[in-house]
Amino acid sequence: MLKKLAMMLLFAAMIGQAQARTGHKYVLELGDPVHSEKVPAASSLVTLGGSIFAVSDMSPFLYKLDQQFNVDSLTTIKQFPAESLKENGTLDSSVKPDYESMALIPFEEGKAFLVLGSGSKAMVREWGYLISQDHSKIIERSLSPLYSQLHSAGNFTEKQKFNIEGLAVAGEFTYILNRGNFGDNLIYQLKTDEVLQYMLGEREQVEHLVVKKVILPKMHGFEAGLSGATYSAKLDSLVFTASIEASSNINKKGYILGSFVGVLPMVKFSTENEIDLTFYSAIMQKDGKAVLAKAESVMISEESEDVIKGALVCDNDDGTSEFFNFVLKRNQ
Repeated sequence: MLKKLAMMLLFAAMIGQAQARTGHKYVLELGDPVHSEKVPAASSLVTLGGSIFAVSDMSPFLYKLDQQFNVDSLTTIKQFPAESLKENGTLDSSVKPDYESMALIPFEEGKAFLVLGSGSKAMVREWGYLISQDHSKIIERSLSPLYSQLHSAGNFTEKQKFNIEGLAVAGEFTYILNRGNFGDNLIYQLKTDEVLQYMLGEREQVEHLVVKKVILPKMHGFEAGLSGATYSAKLDSLVFTASIEASSNINKKGYILGSFVGVLPMVKFSTENEIDLTFYSAIMQKDGKAVLAKAESVMISEESEDVIKGALVCDNDDGTSEFFNFVLKRNQ
């Protein structure tokens, strides 16, 4: 029965891949995957000073990587008792802070890494961190008041799960992405200076808050869920990742059907109340077949108005990470 189900899901992924390509505004080219056991379950990427930085939803560290995705060093974001850490540096799910999103934000004379917990478990996963560029200063801040405000603005039902998985800083505005778990994919717009003030303990809520529902591609009846984002200044757009899991239970992992890299123009965010990104999403594929990997985050290394180059990371729920270099091109 399980083999039959797996074959059905694979066929669904191939059908979905063909449907997703039709009419797309962007096409995606992937390099060969780079498998890593040193970075367990990477969930977000940024680039700074020629290096790549990653966080994991299973560990308490900020990882510094080279351009080949090898670990150069790591910084402890939050100390946990030694007995809480496993041999590979991961934490038990009952205590893990679930770092799911990260972005660079202006701070003091430079930048800081802004790291957010997913908010999927009250208190435990409702913590945010500002980490100075030289890692000499780490500020911890409860996200409970902010997440309560976002939850209210998102009009969640009892069956829908609040799950913050993406973060992008775009000048004046910061965007926080909620993954639609049996509910809506939502993107919140906040003012960057208010986010920084919140993280510094200077306010308990933000004044500017806009929320938009987005619609993503479907495969076999399952809609993709937002999983990461970064900002492209050349396109004045969010570049995002999304993935599809076939699951009938909100609390259980499902079969991975595929993932996407897409573009959300800011003008589209500003002018539409419900934003359909189906044709702005390019499926991850190699040799004409959908890559059955769960994309978690994306970073940009080079960009023009027609081509974006960068890296993305996948977490396939086995405690390891898979990195890809990519080229995203405007479909002519």
